[in-house]
Amino acid sequence: MKKASAAAIVVITLASLAFWWGQRGGRDTTSLTPSQPPRSEGDSPSLLITPLQMPSPVASSETTPAPPPSPPAPTAVAGKPPAPPPRRGPPPPQDDPARQEADNIALNIRHFGQRFGGNPVGTNAEIVKTLTGDNQAKAKYLTGDLVRLNGNGELIDQWGTPYFFHANSATNMEVRSAGPDKVLHTIDDVTAR
Repeated sequence: MKKASAAAIVVITLASLAFWWGQRGGRDTTSLTPSQPPRSEGDSPSLLITPLQMPSPVASSETTPAPPPSPPAPTAVAGKPPAPPPRRGPPPPQDDPARQEADNIALNIRHFGQRFGGNPVGTNAEIVKTLTGDNQAKAKYLTGDLVRLNGNGELIDQWGTPYFFHANSATNMEVRSAGPDKVLHTIDDVTAR
């Protein structure tokens, strides 16, 4: 019985090898690896099989399960827009007046956070109200040339678009201007932290 099963394994292996060898089709069959020199007519044919050229084993009943599918990409959640696409291209130059204005606003927000232990919260208009004196100390963090408001009391950039305030943490606030195209999350946006 053992001899019969060993013979069957040899026959199956040889049949698999012959099938694999036949599948190579129009490829050069004079050598098994590209690193071997071509054989001359006087050489005796020999079959050298390297570990990389062995046919894959016959599938058994004990196969490993396929990995679970990856989760789908995040999409918009109940009324919130999907995450913006990544920015491409260089950021606006550092000496740009819009960049300097955004940096000054972000600096004043950091000063507010240092004094009160965190960022001002709320909408653009609520943040502006807090930074212009509606806080516990009645301290003004936005004054003079930094206070450019629209009819809704929102702080606007030099193109007339409201700034977008995004709290990255309790003490780190991103200030974003939509830039000349007046569309948020595009290449010309000006950001400061």
